[in-house]
Amino acid sequence: MDHAKPLIIAGATGYAVWPANTLEGAEKCLLAPVDGIEIDVQITADGHVVAHHDYRLHQDQARLDGQWLTAAGPALKRLNLDDLRRYDIGRARPGSKTARRYPGQAQMDGVHIPTLRDLLDLLKAAPGARRLIYVEIKTDPQDPTDAPAPEAITKAVFDDLEAADYLDHAKIIAFDWRVLRLSTARQPGIRTAHLTIPQAMAVQVKRDADGRSPWCDGCDPLDHGGSELAAIKAHGGMEWSPHLSDMTPERVAEADRLGLLVGPWGVASAEDILSAKAMGAFSLTVSGPQWGDG
Repeated sequence: MDHAKPLIIAGATGYAVWPANTLEGAEKCLLAPVDGIEIDVQITADGHVVAHHDYRLHQDQARLDGQWLTAAGPALKRLNLDDLRRYDIGRARPGSKTARRYPGQAQMDGVHIPTLRDLLDLLKAAPGARRLIYVEIKTDPQDPTDAPAPEAITKAVFDDLEAADYLDHAKIIAFDWRVLRLSTARQPGIRTAHLTIPQAMAVQVKRDADGRSPWCDGCDPLDHGGSELAAIKAHGGMEWSPHLSDMTPERVAEADRLGLLVGPWGVASAEDILSAKAMGAFSLTVSGPQWGDG
């Protein structure tokens, strides 16, 4: 498929340059030449969909009453929204892995985890054409202890998108393909993308006794000639979303034969953008600060 100008999506509200998954980051994204934003979502104990990557608050990225956490914080699904908003996530702990990995990330105070509705309100109020929102619903079929239940969070996400009249500008993405099945059952016309676990992290998958992955919702590549892409197509998918390191011309050609769009994530530089574009990417989830291809 020829996509001369792929969509540029700010991953986790531009996490390399602004605090990840925040209203403040989203505001900055709206000033950048991007087609939309991507966020990760969880659900609180009182049923609010909130933007955050990890299931638990991280001691290197969260402060309570000005003090860094001394250990991993509580799971978001066990906190009410008011309690969750007491934590400040605008800075990385000095010297931490996150601080070293993203040395150019803005450091802010008074930054709190926003709700999906907060972010949708911001997008709706922004001037110009509506920006897209990619919503990565975070669940874990391997260990659901701290993760949201797929049925509950998927329903809550759609309730918010429908209330904001934002379905036509939204895409649901997930590593847990159960979420994508639930999404298309709720709204058959919703855009979706099947995330796949990077090959470098495949050893972390806790496979079932028969060797199949719990992430594939019963549609494992083992049943489709070993092909992730064929499994995605059989699962009803419309887009393959791999880490950029897993995207090759051969796999893009296979996606093309199957009628699948390709939308990589983990795109971090102008060189990455050029490479993915040359291979025929439809959409790029970019960390920033490079948004274009020069």
